[in-house]
Amino acid sequence: MTKTKKNGLNINTSVGIMGCGWLGTALAQCLLNDNIEVFATVTSIEKQKVLKNLAINSEQVQLPTSVNELKNKHVFKQAQLVICITPQLKYGKKDYALKIKNIISAANNGQVEHIILISTSAVYGNLIGNISEDAVLDLNNEKVQALVNAEQALEGFLGAKTILRLTGLVGEDRHPGRFLAGKTALSNANAAVNLIHQQDAVGILRCLLMNRKGSQKTEIFNACCNTHITRKEFYQKATKTINLTPPTFLPDTKQSKRKIIVTKKIQDKHNYQFVYPELLTWLEKAT
Repeated sequence: MTKTKKNGLNINTSVGIMGCGWLGTALAQCLLNDNIEVFATVTSIEKQKVLKNLAINSEQVQLPTSVNELKNKHVFKQAQLVICITPQLKYGKKDYALKIKNIISAANNGQVEHIILISTSAVYGNLIGNISEDAVLDLNNEKVQALVNAEQALEGFLGAKTILRLTGLVGEDRHPGRFLAGKTALSNANAAVNLIHQQDAVGILRCLLMNRKGSQKTEIFNACCNTHITRKEFYQKATKTINLTPPTFLPDTKQSKRKIIVTKKIQDKHNYQFVYPELLTWLEKAT
């Protein structure tokens, strides 16, 4: 376990990353830069080779798998664990909560003291208005219920636990101008955009890892930038910044039904300062 001090923070920790994809890899690189020990899991030899070239130690784990198979994995020997696996609900998968439950059981058998579950703002379903972490969720929605089941599985962990509800991720190699470029007759023109830059998602995770508490009460945080203009305005501007064909939208009469994910709690409690609070400013500078 590594002990160091950087940017005024006393650190005595090591971090496991369960599911080291696009976000997990960026987080691992950030932590390694802070001289923090990192160990990750991946699903393939190819991905393991990629991480090795980045000096990220990893092991292969295929989910779902039994607790007995999981508990001896090296990732559970780390002091903190970030669960960064996707629900895959849109592909018809229904085992997300089981995966989380088994990970939690293995963590309880290991050396993990704090778990961060990366969840999604999709848990808010069709709610409208300004949405904070204490919003009442629509459990009649099958997708919402599946995500809630996974979040509730975290309650089985015996140590400190945090849920981070991320909005849509964008970044240098996930330019939003490419998401809808050239598409026509799109719906929800007036829906609010709820996105976050990869660098801020990593920054918030780092903040939560460095400021972990001993409390066993689950803390929930939203993570979203302050750009909440309409989908039509945002994606048409985003495509133009990289000279692609802007998408077109159908007329939208639902102007009042806007969902805005509020990210005030993490800023108030941990004084997190966004690197990219306004994505339009980032888009302009990125071109």
